[in-house]
Amino acid sequence: MPGVLQLRHLRKLLDDDSEVVREAVRRELVGMRRELPEFLEMLDDPLTPEEERVVAGLLEPARRTELEEMWMRWRWLEGEHAQLEEGLSQLSAFLNGWKTQPADLTRCLDLLARQAFDERGRMTAHELAEWLFSPAPDTGVARFRGNTKDYYSPENSNLFWVIETGLGNPISLCCLYRLLGHRFGLDIGGCNFPGHFLARVMHQGRLWLVDCFNRGRFMHAGDVSKHHPAANPSMDDLVQEPATPDGTLLRILRNLDEAFTRLNNFTDRQFMRRLAVKLMDG
Repeated sequence: MPGVLQLRHLRKLLDDDSEVVREAVRRELVGMRRELPEFLEMLDDPLTPEEERVVAGLLEPARRTELEEMWMRWRWLEGEHAQLEEGLSQLSAFLNGWKTQPADLTRCLDLLARQAFDERGRMTAHELAEWLFSPAPDTGVARFRGNTKDYYSPENSNLFWVIETGLGNPISLCCLYRLLGHRFGLDIGGCNFPGHFLARVMHQGRLWLVDCFNRGRFMHAGDVSKHHPAANPSMDDLVQEPATPDGTLLRILRNLDEAFTRLNNFTDRQFMRRLAVKLMDG
């Protein structure tokens, strides 16, 4: 296969010190980036960790440019669930690394929804929250739970990582719940609650807020707006108003801004800020 043969040739040049050679290798790798993970699977020997590090570095500028150019295309889609999933797919693929494509997230979510259906069949919003977030009787561990040990890690905003590890922050777990619920025909929204993002569900004729970070706990919306320590006259309006895809993605970008600041990773922090500016200006 021509692409694999080309990759074998490029592999021999990864440790070349010449900037001219490195730039030529970079251009070739960028040109085959979409097919690169498939070509790697066909190699006789996998890349070494050092070779993977070099490839990641060569591809990084192109990946940033690509995301900036693609960012906001989710606005063209019809329906808030489609917009949210596309925006999350773009961000998560960037965070997950050069082997990942945005479309891979939809496949991951479809597989998880199939697993849920095979185990429990059609579910209500309450039953889906229980399947996702309640501790299993045999292990005492939930499929998905709040990452209390590393709350500010940028990985918590990467849905690929969340699905793989079962850990996340409030907003990523709520997004997971919402996107899976959409596959079950459930209307699950988000609530841009201050300091702790919540899911928003109509269940048995009442509006409930769901704390996906804390075992999927259902709370009557009226009680939360009245009794929360931050309650004020505008709280009830906030609870009644569903979070938009714009508001949800902007909050994720701000979480990433905070996460990269804590890691002293100012390059990625500035990149997240540029995406946030595009969103607010778009």
